[in-house]
Amino acid sequence: MADLNDTPQAENLQPQPQMDTAAALAAYQTRHMVESLIGPISSLVVHILLLGSLILFYHPENNQISRAIEVQTQEMEIKELDQKEQEELQKLEEIAQDLVPTVDKPELTSETNIDVANVADFSDAMASTDDNTDFSDVLDIRSNASPLKISNLYGGRSNEGRKAAVKKFGGSDATESAVLRALRWLKKTQNPDGSWAPSEKPAMCGLALLAYLAHGETPDSEEFGPTVQKAMQYLADRVNNPSAKPNGDLRDYRAGIVAYALSEAYGLTKIPFLKVPMETALGWVVEGQQKSGGFDYGYKKESRWDMSVAGWQYQAMKAGFVAGADVKGLERAIERGLSFMKNVSWNSGQQRFIYANTEKPYGSDGLQGAAILCLQLLGEGNDKRAKTALDKLCEKMKDEKLVVKWNPPDSMVGKGKIFSSRHEEAHQNLIYAWYYQTQAMFHAGQKTWNPWNKMFMPEFIRSQHIEDGGKTGYWDCPNMDPKTKQVKYDYDKWYTTTLAALSLQVYYRYLPTYKMPKTIQREEKTTMEKLDEDLGLDI
Repeated sequence: MADLNDTPQAENLQPQPQMDTAAALAAYQTRHMVESLIGPISSLVVHILLLGSLILFYHPENNQISRAIEVQTQEMEIKELDQKEQEELQKLEEIAQDLVPTVDKPELTSETNIDVANVADFSDAMASTDDNTDFSDVLDIRSNASPLKISNLYGGRSNEGRKAAVKKFGGSDATESAVLRALRWLKKTQNPDGSWAPSEKPAMCGLALLAYLAHGETPDSEEFGPTVQKAMQYLADRVNNPSAKPNGDLRDYRAGIVAYALSEAYGLTKIPFLKVPMETALGWVVEGQQKSGGFDYGYKKESRWDMSVAGWQYQAMKAGFVAGADVKGLERAIERGLSFMKNVSWNSGQQRFIYANTEKPYGSDGLQGAAILCLQLLGEGNDKRAKTALDKLCEKMKDEKLVVKWNPPDSMVGKGKIFSSRHEEAHQNLIYAWYYQTQAMFHAGQKTWNPWNKMFMPEFIRSQHIEDGGKTGYWDCPNMDPKTKQVKYDYDKWYTTTLAALSLQVYYRYLPTYKMPKTIQREEKTTMEKLDEDLGLDI
């Protein structure tokens, strides 16, 4: 299992002269403002032209001509055919985007809090997934270069997109309140340089930035804009530093997380200064891949491989591909990754994905979730290995051998349900496992998602610290010793909080994904694609 502190202390890198990012961010904000004004300005121009035409052609002395003009105007006003056609096309586009219509739901503010401590039964606070919900196309959505404009790319991360997706997929006000508390706690605890935590700063910054991006936050956001901007700047500067290379605190899973965050940041905003560091970090990922398609700590090219390290690299590859990164060998690396997960890390005897090619190979439930999710993201979620591993997880969940319990009673420890040891590795493994399993269950469909959501969501909400009137918002590591509450690593609180927030954002986070190219994804066209072709639509 990935250990976030198994490498030597990060080398001291000389700071690079800061890029002229102020101009780039100003250009981004200007573009954002211009795009928002196009509609009103166009409407004003049209009304001015119409008013000018009426003045030009109006002749009081000729009543007959005036009446004729009035009749023609009335006929154009009642002509509704074109408008209906446009509405029908819009409905088809919305269906293809796999989003539901806007729902009437109040915006969450700093005063919106759910008293989870006094809620014995979450059934009232928890929305039910629509029984008719079809998850089959959740991961099969096209991309578009216009950030936050086309809902089939990042619509799930807009205000209305989040509300619709939360309602549709079984979230609630309680889940969004928990996410907002976490984002506000992260804002308060950000380091002056834009990073987080005392150590493992690039990795923790990458995870925190991913949580903000999942909520649709950009440098232009009112509440979190400066926080996001500083995080982007920190990661870009770390990667652009001439002495930076994939070693020290910028290697293996660290480089994967950084590349992942920069790719989503560029894909969401298209801010120019993010493109170079994104492609640089993705280049490290591609170069660090083994011939088998796997990865190891330190990007070593020896015989050993590690599925936990590989998982972050595949997520980064996916995000980079979606963002349109121009990195030589990226598509080939994705194909190798698929081959690795299906043919190398899969053990036919155990019917499980294996952690590493050790003398006695084993694969934890958390690793099953990681491999399943990566196959789903890369277009192979229907592969028989992914389905077999998922079925086994579901069987364990049904038999209560796979449960989500943040601080379980001693009676559950050592019963095959919870890690039997309360030590520094166990608590990291739990939140790591739940992060992957939550997403894998979600993307597999409602039959797997509904029971998992019912189990995981209330436990995550109950376990968040909301003291001081809800002004905290962090999570302690799960399964800590309740007496000492000691942790070994000084970044644990940020690691746990970011993964918990990302898990609670599952309802809308991964709607913005990109259909893999035919050379990578070999599945047949979806029903919506066939319908688009029949109607001659290019949505």
